[in-house]
Amino acid sequence: MTRKNLATLCLFLSCGSAFAGQIEDATFSSKALDADLSVNIYQPDGEPPENGWPVLYLLHGHDGDQNSWRDLGNIQKTLDGMIASGTIRPLVVVMPGAKNSWYVDSSAVGGPGDYETAITGDLHSHVEKTLPVRQDKQGRAIAGLSMGGFGALRLAYDHEDLFTAVASMSGAIWQNVPAEDLDKTPAELKLIQDSAFFHRVDRTTITSGIVLPSTGDHFSGAFGTPFDARLFNEKNLFTLVAQHVVEGQDLPATYLTVGDDDGFFLWRGAVALHETLQADNRTSELRITDGDHVWTVWKTSIIDVLKFIDSKWDSDKAVAEN
Repeated sequence: MTRKNLATLCLFLSCGSAFAGQIEDATFSSKALDADLSVNIYQPDGEPPENGWPVLYLLHGHDGDQNSWRDLGNIQKTLDGMIASGTIRPLVVVMPGAKNSWYVDSSAVGGPGDYETAITGDLHSHVEKTLPVRQDKQGRAIAGLSMGGFGALRLAYDHEDLFTAVASMSGAIWQNVPAEDLDKTPAELKLIQDSAFFHRVDRTTITSGIVLPSTGDHFSGAFGTPFDARLFNEKNLFTLVAQHVVEGQDLPATYLTVGDDDGFFLWRGAVALHETLQADNRTSELRITDGDHVWTVWKTSIIDVLKFIDSKWDSDKAVAEN
């Protein structure tokens, strides 16, 4: 962590006593899951505005749960401090527990369950029925880390009518598996993962190629068992982006951040997605920061993520000033 970022984080945290939001546990029945869905919900102090608070859906990573951002990410103190200092406006933050679902619907292939529908349907509806939050796209955003970074981007791009902005922190981002590799086994894909990315033209020239998905049991059956490359491609971010470009549809404003020492080399996918979005004149911000795939990075990067999202609330200035 740089001295500048450390000083900024300390400033926000020192403001915590001046503003005290609350995080509460909640559980409700999800029709999509045919089971309960657990969430943590941060609500700011004070009375909500007439049209409600804006709401951020904040997703956990692999092997995480609804408590990850509360217990490991120090999110309450960060939010309290940033709101107290006037850096961001008060907002509600909803943190669902989604197992290792990759935030896709997977019950049909024996995966963890239909978490995409549970979050964008059941949870979204539950939040807007029970909390004083805004119910318009311009007052909704989504973000996540690692698996949740992939999930946030997927849900934002597949439900562009719901979210005005999306942020991915160290997101597990990979390009589509090429047609000639679709029938390779997961083990075979793993063997060519690095060679597919690095192309040594000659002694002095190396070019980049395809960022293949990292196959393994971490997918927990979300894309079939064994891993189904065709199913992955169907649900992948790059497929969704291409569909929006062909159909001339807007995408939510995108913020990508990842550590330069990420042990899973996830900067590769972040750069590839940023390049793809930029090539099609879509709003995308990319930050390569110092650090690995660890909470010390995410506890700092969430600060700029929150600033980015706050800047995207309200395309109508009159609404923003309400």
